[in-house]
Amino acid sequence: MNWNHAILKFSKSSTTENALPSTHSDTHSEVSLSKSEQRKIGLELTDVGAYSFAAMISICLHELFDYHWDKKFNSHCISVLLEDLNMPKQVVETMVALTEGHGGHSVHIYTDILLREPCISGKPILLVEYLLYIAVKEGKYDARMRVLIQYFSSLFNVPVEIIDFYEDSFVQYLGSDGKEMTDKFDTPSKHGSSTKKKKIKRCALIGLTALGGGALIGLTGGLAAPLIVAGLETVVGAGSIALLSSTAGTTLIGSFFGAAGAGLTGFKMKKRVGEIEEFAFGILNGNPILNKGLHVTIAISGWLSDSENDNFSRPWGNLLNSREQYYLRYESRYLLELGKAMDYFLNLAVTIFAQEVLKFTVLSGIIAAVGWPATLMTLTSVIDNPWGVCCRRAAEVGKQLAEVLLSRKQGQRPVTLIGYSMGARVVYYCLREMSNKDGCEGIVQEAILLGTPVTGSASDWDNLTRVVSGRIVNGYCKTDYLLKIVYRTTSMKNDVAGLAAIKTSSKRINNVDLTKIVTGHGDYSSKMDEILKLIKVRTLNEAPTTFEMRKSVSEHLNLAKKTKIPIIRPVKLYDYVG
Repeated sequence: MNWNHAILKFSKSSTTENALPSTHSDTHSEVSLSKSEQRKIGLELTDVGAYSFAAMISICLHELFDYHWDKKFNSHCISVLLEDLNMPKQVVETMVALTEGHGGHSVHIYTDILLREPCISGKPILLVEYLLYIAVKEGKYDARMRVLIQYFSSLFNVPVEIIDFYEDSFVQYLGSDGKEMTDKFDTPSKHGSSTKKKKIKRCALIGLTALGGGALIGLTGGLAAPLIVAGLETVVGAGSIALLSSTAGTTLIGSFFGAAGAGLTGFKMKKRVGEIEEFAFGILNGNPILNKGLHVTIAISGWLSDSENDNFSRPWGNLLNSREQYYLRYESRYLLELGKAMDYFLNLAVTIFAQEVLKFTVLSGIIAAVGWPATLMTLTSVIDNPWGVCCRRAAEVGKQLAEVLLSRKQGQRPVTLIGYSMGARVVYYCLREMSNKDGCEGIVQEAILLGTPVTGSASDWDNLTRVVSGRIVNGYCKTDYLLKIVYRTTSMKNDVAGLAAIKTSSKRINNVDLTKIVTGHGDYSSKMDEILKLIKVRTLNEAPTTFEMRKSVSEHLNLAKKTKIPIIRPVKLYDYVG
């Protein structure tokens, strides 16, 4: 299958009536639409516009991925883009030089040129849509491409929710509508009529535009229609939507969504790794069939307070970082023992300090005034053992998670990892394990670690930047005295990531002080919604409604009518992902 034959070009028209794509193909011409049924798809940039677009992407690549291990990715990305823009080969060297930082240009010198392009007319959302097509056209979605798209979009003030919206339009067909439709028109008729079969395929192709993307087309005024069908045709071969029911189509779906399209829910640990007794994924707040996406989030809890069915997923009830979200169920017996030990330790501490004064959230003031009594220090033996056991097992679970991600059980899609306490330790050891393996780049988009009981060594954390394409968040609490006592007692180390900022110059590592929200280790699970808001991770409470999304898209489409050029705000690198 040749992924690069068809060039996606978006139409200047945004009417639903004309939203039928061209389906020319050398090998599947029998399902091509007649001229009256086709729409001309065209992002027809001028030579100057095409050069400016390529140059802007090249500079963005340098700003985001200037590590030596990203050099091959940058080169391939530019090669695919230039081929799709049909630009001369001589331009390749210039663009590669820009990805390496030569030229000293700023992306902002090209924004005016692109916004004044006739086919753009002040609507940068069209460039974002086209860039997403470039990202998925080869049948995979590299995490670095998603970071690039989000950064590029932020330069034009295009909200990240719109990117999610276009990604969903792609999944909408691959995940459900397209498979159902291809099953229908690929079922052989009793009479075996070749002519009738061609007609059915042709009608099904037309119907796909109306059925598979109807809701999205209505919501975006027709803008997403090219991505729903024409973009998909390019990914699976122009004019061969029916191919999804074939072996090659099944392979493509498996490539994006994991083995047999089952994603992480289909993963079963075949053999015990180290001490691990339990390791499985569960679905967060949604139907696994309806909620497939091009971006996956895995949330990992740090301890358990009870044995209820929702004990692992409860802290993440309002998380809405992506359409497809999982929680990791691991070592529940030991995490429950840890939770009970923490409660017992804190209750004893309350007794010692006097219940009306000492609470888990005000330990800071007491300790600052009188220090830790010798009696309380002896109580650490209550929690030391379950803490040490969970620390060892969390490290092993992290290594197992690394193997899952490296083997692409989640498919060819970006992954965000988020965890607190022992869950953050799982994330840390996952990233550390991955950093030692070939091919670890482009899998993880973001890693968010909260109250992490691991070293705060800058060099150790810097090694993780090879694995994570976007930001690495270290959320810490200065007044987490349980972590301070227990971790330092069991590990004999003074620099703890969950207690202070990582002293690094890496632009990917973001330190976030959570002390105003989290005043003790036990607050991480109960105050997760507040934490997520502070670190710019979307929750259900902040999700845009259908009306708000329609309004947002409409504003971006009609921007040219109000002003020729939108206000371009300065963007802080890696602050846009959230």
